[in-house]
Amino acid sequence: MAAMPVMNWRWQPGVAICLALCLAVAGHAQEAAFKKLNAQAAEFYRQAQYAEAVRLAQDALKLAENAFGETDPQVATALSNLAEYQRAQGNYTEAETLLKRALAIDQKMLGDNHPDVAVDLNNLALLHDTMGRHADAEQLYRQALAIDEKALGPNHPGVATDLNNLAEACRAQGKLAEAEPLYKRALTIWEKAPDQNARAIATVLSNLGALYAARDEPAKAEPLLARALTIWQKQVRADHPSLTATLRELGSVEMSLGAYGKAETLYAQLLSSTEKSRESRDQQLSKDLSSLGMARYLGGKYAAAELPMEQALALDEKIYGENSLTVAASLMHLAEVYRVQDKYAQAEPLYKRALLIDETTLGPKHSVVATDLRNLAALYSLEGRHADAEPLLKRLLAIQEATVGPNSPQLVPILDSYAATLRALGRADEAKAMAARAGALRSPPAKKL
Repeated sequence: MAAMPVMNWRWQPGVAICLALCLAVAGHAQEAAFKKLNAQAAEFYRQAQYAEAVRLAQDALKLAENAFGETDPQVATALSNLAEYQRAQGNYTEAETLLKRALAIDQKMLGDNHPDVAVDLNNLALLHDTMGRHADAEQLYRQALAIDEKALGPNHPGVATDLNNLAEACRAQGKLAEAEPLYKRALTIWEKAPDQNARAIATVLSNLGALYAARDEPAKAEPLLARALTIWQKQVRADHPSLTATLRELGSVEMSLGAYGKAETLYAQLLSSTEKSRESRDQQLSKDLSSLGMARYLGGKYAAAELPMEQALALDEKIYGENSLTVAASLMHLAEVYRVQDKYAQAEPLYKRALLIDETTLGPKHSVVATDLRNLAALYSLEGRHADAEPLLKRLLAIQEATVGPNSPQLVPILDSYAATLRALGRADEAKAMAARAGALRSPPAKKL
């Protein structure tokens, strides 16, 4: 009931009836306003406009507290909604406080086994998931699932939500075998529901597809993610997080399948729908640009790969600093794009710069430094600069010998390259000895019986 000013009433005939009627009308108006604010906030949330959702949800909470009392279940609803919008904005501490208050209200007013309590448990678990507290989330999801299976029945859409969320917590902990049947059961429930929830179906399809991708089963992941993408494209705007996440995951799967043209299309679509709305220091934008460049590179579209790789490098320099390991990786990728087009003069300074960053940051004997040495030496060999390549190969061989041992077959490619370089330098005896060592490692003697 809304707070009202204290008044001295003159009780005349009909006054009591009139007062009751006026209060009922006011109550209905407040409830209608509460529902309207909730609906508007939910719509902003669905469109990923979280700040607007938070603002309206705060108004809804104030209205509910004043109209219904601070321990009314509708207040718990308002608290729960606001908490979710705060979570989506990254305000985790505020969200947790709101959710715990909502849970306490519902447990007191409705009992521990009410479906609304299961919703509160689910929302609190989701927050823990977001904060990386997956084991805590799993426990809460299991409590919610047990409540809903008993209260709603095993095939209710609410149970499907619990199953999907529990599966997500299991997947985050690497429990992929436990997660798979949970996803499948959730999908079956949602697909058979009389009123199908398209977004729920797309969510579990995306999650199950991501699970198969994590298990290195891209052929299983691809049709699920493709189906999810089709649903998302019909349900949300082009830059919605669920749609972009599915585009990104499907692009990665297509890369794993060697379908570089499909991957390129997906990454290009992702960038065209989101690039304008992103900040100039967006880390994910850099990764998406790099992914597009890599899809084009692996698909043989070398010239087309240059621009996104160059853009990714420039963005990484701005975000991480010019001497970061992330920048070194971007330098190496772009250098490879130049090298494969015989643009050696453009590739060389990038290889050198990447090598210097990695040596300084990781140390001169790190495996990443070994890769840098290999790439730069290969470039020099292509240019016929064998005298420049030789000391790099010498360093590379020493690093690998210390890593895998002097008699490992993994040394063979390095020994072959080193032998070819020595021959080109006219050092025939050294080249012969290097080639002989490679031959011995290539064909190890048979074990005695």
